[in-house]
Amino acid sequence: MRRLLCILVALGAGWCVYMVAMVMTTYDGLLSLILQPFMGALASGLCTGLALLVGLLTRIRLIRRLWCASWVPAAVIVAASLLLMSLGSALGLVETYTNPDTGQSFKGLHYMVALTAYFAMIFAIANWPIKKAIG
Repeated sequence: MRRLLCILVALGAGWCVYMVAMVMTTYDGLLSLILQPFMGALASGLCTGLALLVGLLTRIRLIRRLWCASWVPAAVIVAASLLLMSLGSALGLVETYTNPDTGQSFKGLHYMVALTAYFAMIFAIANWPIKKAIG
C-alpha cells in the first residue's frame, strides 16, 4: 500500500512539474489548458513507468541494503532535481533555442539537464526507500 502511495505521489509530482514547465515555455491560451494536462499525465506516466523499471535494480540485495538504509539520499535527489529544474538557468546550464513561429532566439535550461532532473525526481519518489515491517 505504501509503494502505491509513492507511485501516485511520483505521478502527481511529475504532472505538476510538467504543467509548470508548459506554462513557462509553450503556453498559448485555452487550447493549452485543455490539451496539456493530458500530455502531462502521459509524460508523467511514461516516466514513472520507466523509473519503476529502473528501480527494479534496487531489488538486488546489496543495492537494496544501501538504498533502504535511509531516506536521506532519496530526499537529496528530489531536492537537487527541483533545484536544478528551477535554478539551472541561473547556474549557466542553458542552451539557445529558436522560436519556430517568430524565428527569435532565446536561452533556456539545457534539455538534458531538464530531462535528467525530471527523471531523477520521479525515480526517487517512485522508489522511495520503505523499510519492510518485521514480522
